[in-house]
Amino acid sequence: MPNLYLFEGRFSDSVVVRSRFNKGLLWWKKVVKNQPHNDPYASGAYSCELYNKLEVDINNIDRGAFNRRKLLRPFGFILDNIDSVSEKRPFLPVFMAETISDYFYSARPYQTREEIRAVQTNGIRNEMVLHFMEELHQKVDVYEPYLRLFGKEFISPMGRLGENYYNYRGADTQYIAGQRYLHLFFTPKQQGQNTFSGDCWIHSGSWGIKRTNLQISEYAGINYVHRLDIIQEFTQKGDSSWTLGKDRFIVELSPLKKEKLSLIARRTNMYRNIQFDSTGIVGKLQNNTRQEQVVVTDSALLRDQAWWDAERHEALSANEQKVYKMMDTLKSMPLFHKYVNTVELIVDGRKKLGKVEIGPWYRWVSGNQRERLRLRFDLATTEKFSQYLRLHGYLAYGFRDAAFKGEADATYRLPGSGYTFQGSYVHDLDNGRVRYNDEDPTTDNLFSQLIRRRGVKQKFLQVDEVKASVMKEWENNFSTQVSLSRSAYETFQPLPPKTQIGYNQKDLLNTELAIRLRYAPGENKVTTFRKTHRFAGSSPVVEARYGRGLTGWLGGRYQYDKVFMMVSQSCRIPRWGKVDYRAYGGRIFSNTPLPFMLLELHPGNEIYYYSKQSFNLMNRFEYFSDRFAGFTIEHNFEKKLLNLVPFLRRLNFRQFWNVKTVWGDLNPGNSKLNTMELGNYHLHSLGGRPYTELGTGLDNIFKYFRVDMVWRFSPRPHYGADFGVFGSAHVQF
Repeated sequence: MPNLYLFEGRFSDSVVVRSRFNKGLLWWKKVVKNQPHNDPYASGAYSCELYNKLEVDINNIDRGAFNRRKLLRPFGFILDNIDSVSEKRPFLPVFMAETISDYFYSARPYQTREEIRAVQTNGIRNEMVLHFMEELHQKVDVYEPYLRLFGKEFISPMGRLGENYYNYRGADTQYIAGQRYLHLFFTPKQQGQNTFSGDCWIHSGSWGIKRTNLQISEYAGINYVHRLDIIQEFTQKGDSSWTLGKDRFIVELSPLKKEKLSLIARRTNMYRNIQFDSTGIVGKLQNNTRQEQVVVTDSALLRDQAWWDAERHEALSANEQKVYKMMDTLKSMPLFHKYVNTVELIVDGRKKLGKVEIGPWYRWVSGNQRERLRLRFDLATTEKFSQYLRLHGYLAYGFRDAAFKGEADATYRLPGSGYTFQGSYVHDLDNGRVRYNDEDPTTDNLFSQLIRRRGVKQKFLQVDEVKASVMKEWENNFSTQVSLSRSAYETFQPLPPKTQIGYNQKDLLNTELAIRLRYAPGENKVTTFRKTHRFAGSSPVVEARYGRGLTGWLGGRYQYDKVFMMVSQSCRIPRWGKVDYRAYGGRIFSNTPLPFMLLELHPGNEIYYYSKQSFNLMNRFEYFSDRFAGFTIEHNFEKKLLNLVPFLRRLNFRQFWNVKTVWGDLNPGNSKLNTMELGNYHLHSLGGRPYTELGTGLDNIFKYFRVDMVWRFSPRPHYGADFGVFGSAHVQF
């Protein structure tokens, strides 16, 4: 509806009515009104042939540096591959991937299936970088109110909320093949929000979008992204509705300044042979084991160049053709591999020497109150030794206790089965772990003593453990793990001596059979040779564990039953940021008292580096329970409040609050055995009361750093402070 304004006339007694008509806003309202008919993603179900192309380039190449710097002179030939025509600044292509697949989509219920019929890649490949590039494969529906990119929500200019965030301006019209199209421009009303600038062409008859071009706002709250362009083209069907035609995404990433060296990724999607609501779509989607399924056919890697020339939806540009030739040349240069290995040593900490590797270097030298100076050396196999078997071990020596420590472990992944077999032997201090596994942070590194809280005596257990496990993971992200372990413990002051808490006042030997069940729908994984990195989706993750203490097996002295369950989730609240929560509980059943290391040791933190998994004002071994329940919740509302202060919009700080609490108790037998006074240190039971911490602070300081202010509300500390300031660093978009 036009906006009406009333003005009082000066020269007569009448009232003059004037109207200011915004045709751009009217066009936008027409697009929103006709969205159910024009939105391709609202059409129920469709299938198509999908061509996908991803190119990654190094941007801002300094031509003169190849002549000035001796290290770069051997690579001067790559200047011939720099493309300075298709972009304003020269760039160097370093990676290229193409796929052709059959794609199936259903809106209700939401399911997708991609059957890749052909794939080819070339260039410098890094699994973690490619994982972040997966954000370019997100579904972008400009008709929806929100677009999710790099884990952030953006307000769509063509969604139903657009009027609140954008100014619209109608421009010229154009006739294409006898059809009239309207040119609409949009800009953000307020800087500092996750919005776009750009334009689109609208079909005047159906009010469907023919083509749209989006560029993120300069002050959008997303790190390292200096440029993000989204171009979408749509094709009109015979019934006047619209289908997908072509998507193109261009993103520039740089951890440094905009003018410095950066990566540019270009992704192109093209759609062909689109069919709607056919019976074959339902049949294909019924084969899914997860909501979004990708299947690679056996012949996908066998396509020759003649096949690609005939089947790809558009010919490669001259720049794209150079990628394959240049990478073949680089891979044949020993000096190139030397430079790559040097960068990996600095960033990853490990040095590859053919079939073996050493490191990480940041564990070679460390220190603590028990060992004073600690030296450690790691040796492990690489992919050149075996693609599926990894052997690893380390030897450490403490100068103050004059004792050797070490570990030996093996991991074997049975190809194509989802089974992983592991075995290990450890003889070492627990080094800050609450439970002896690879998930917990440790103090066994070069930097830990620099951030240790002063005045807090370090506490250690010595662990001798033999463990074997087998894990099976299915395609729907359900997994189960069965493990058998035999552990012997030694305590050091100020913890209770094993002569007072051990079996027959002598031994602390335990054998445990455990099973873990985990279901993580929507979780994404990046599997490298050493480790599987998991990235949570938006659905809840459920985990259950059961452990049984076995007396008489491998010398085990204790019989008990442990049950534990946890639910966690990371989700977004429209326009109000992200919420992470974790709720958990457990119970330990035993007819005889158990030493504290077999009970639930609530995780404390004795360094100034903030730990999301621990209570940061609780000391290690301060509280333990045999029945417990707790939750953690953190709400990061990003720039929502800080945007109200104009000069803070450019800083890109993010604000959050969190609460951590746990309730716990001990039965009389466990309490009597473990809660004894030893000098100034005391093991405690929560006694049926909650332990609670409340925190707030700023995140994304200089893009990498976070500062937490934490208050301990209950119970009051037995010693130490009830308020603390902690820091941490991480990489996030």
